[in-house]
Amino acid sequence: MGKISRKEKFCYGLGDLSSNIVFSAISFYLLYFLVKVAGLNTTWAGIVFIVARLWDAISDYLMGIISDKTKSKYGKRRVYMIFGSLPYGLIFILLWLVPFGPETAQFYKFLYYCFAYLLFNTVWTVVYVPYNSLTANMTSDYDERTSLNGIRIIMANIGILLGAAVFALLADGNESILYGLFNSEKTSYLIASAIFGIFSFIIMLISALNVKERVDNSESNNYGLFKTLKQFFKLKEFRYTSIYYLLSMIGFDIIMSIFIFYVNDALKFAGGSEAMLFVAIPLVSAIITAPLWVKLSSIFEKYKVYAGAAIYLAIVLFFAIFVKEHNYTELIILTVLVGIGMSAIQILPFASIPDVIEIDEYHNNVRREGAYYGIVQFMYKLASGLSIGIVSFILGLFGYKEAIGNEIIVQPNQALMAIRIILGILPGLIFVISIFFGVKANINRKRFNEIKLEIEKRRLNNKQ
Repeated sequence: MGKISRKEKFCYGLGDLSSNIVFSAISFYLLYFLVKVAGLNTTWAGIVFIVARLWDAISDYLMGIISDKTKSKYGKRRVYMIFGSLPYGLIFILLWLVPFGPETAQFYKFLYYCFAYLLFNTVWTVVYVPYNSLTANMTSDYDERTSLNGIRIIMANIGILLGAAVFALLADGNESILYGLFNSEKTSYLIASAIFGIFSFIIMLISALNVKERVDNSESNNYGLFKTLKQFFKLKEFRYTSIYYLLSMIGFDIIMSIFIFYVNDALKFAGGSEAMLFVAIPLVSAIITAPLWVKLSSIFEKYKVYAGAAIYLAIVLFFAIFVKEHNYTELIILTVLVGIGMSAIQILPFASIPDVIEIDEYHNNVRREGAYYGIVQFMYKLASGLSIGIVSFILGLFGYKEAIGNEIIVQPNQALMAIRIILGILPGLIFVISIFFGVKANINRKRFNEIKLEIEKRRLNNKQ
């Protein structure tokens, strides 16, 4: 398969720029928003994430099957990006409404945010599962996929930078821009979400209109859910690569969900421009160092590069426990060092995911990108919802208090220490465990190319 132009790679990356603007705002702020602004207690907030991600997991698999069976003049995957981008941009706004007063019962708050999150996850799935599957349809070249995903992750980090850092500047705390204009944190979050939702829709549409689906050797996947699962799980590459990817993403999700609690509560910074600065630094660091990890993975096997990065990041995160309150220097050094390792944790497992599609085709004589990505995302969303829910439950267990109207809440010392320990130990431990599965998966370049060559021979024989 020929080289993909830089323009097309850039446009493909815009899809992750778009999706990560909304995804990172949710990952960094939604748990914080539900507890500190909407006044939902940590137990109910944790259940919101578990329920919403469970549905997200189920819908991801179903959407994968649907996109595999789709035939349209816009392609198998692009059609959903084109027509789903507007709803997913607009429904994002519903997550940041507070349509009730502080006296409203917790259960009714839970019902609203559960409904809003379920609805958003549905439209997100319609757009993002086909986008995710598109990598395998754009090229079958091993190194081009790594390059494509390297650019994609750079764009994803820019999206995270916008969705997290700029969102903080606009809406987080009394020092934010929109709070200064409207004197209301609820209004600030709502307007910021409208800006980001509309912008995300436009960028996703541009991406969809400027990429091509070149690899379309898929047959209709008529095996059904249980037979498909059985065939996937018989492949050791699927088992190990999926767990490798899942653990890397779960660790990253935990970092994002707890980080604003860490900056605003544990370290006593004021939000707004300060929150933006400390969210931005690791993301900029990740963007700058992403080409380094792509280059290293073209020289060495991906799993070896990942192992070094995971151990490095676990060590760096441990020092988050000891950063002093209001200490700019220590926190800046920590976030720069975290960002360096973070880009490898994102790029390398994700670049290994599409390779399993050829392994499946080699063994089972059917190509089913959508089903594969749907199953992987099913497992990820389920694990992610549980992990973020557990983080929320831990905060509640150690006495973290939700907002009550405009009352100033002082958090207990044990809750503040729990925030430090969650960030400093839990993600690093998960990254270190993931190394084992990355080593066991080990789809090396030589074997992958041999498998791809054999698949091409089969296709030629079938055409004759």
